[in-house]
Amino acid sequence: MEKSLKCAAPLSCPIVRSALLLGDEWILLALRALFRGPLRFDDLQKQTGAATNILTTRLNRMIEGGLVEKVPYQERPPRFNYQLTRAGRGLFPVVLELMRFGDEYLQCEDAKPVRLRHADCGKLSRPGQTCSECGKPIRLGNVTLEDS
Repeated sequence: MEKSLKCAAPLSCPIVRSALLLGDEWILLALRALFRGPLRFDDLQKQTGAATNILTTRLNRMIEGGLVEKVPYQERPPRFNYQLTRAGRGLFPVVLELMRFGDEYLQCEDAKPVRLRHADCGKLSRPGQTCSECGKPIRLGNVTLEDS
């Protein structure tokens, strides 16, 4: 469900509203992990490296912001998977561009980049909106995120 807010300046700017929601690296790391599919809390914690209190806070913020939902997979004790909503999946192109920017302008010799395997051609692509190998669009449904 999309949210509509009455916003005073500077919140009338969609960039500011988005930045306030996405505002730190833990949320971006959780998004990166969730782009691979629904995950349990422990798996999210392992993939992000976040402390439990930090991850809990960020997941709650993402749920309140409409990016993530908790889906029960066990009743006793209650256990949940976290999965992206339509709004959360809509951030995939944004994250691709952040990956592209980081690769291009913020290089790190110790980095282990996430690689993108484009299903349409089967090849590894550099981050961006189109496959660097075949030129077709990259979407969440036609790319696999692989660890290097």
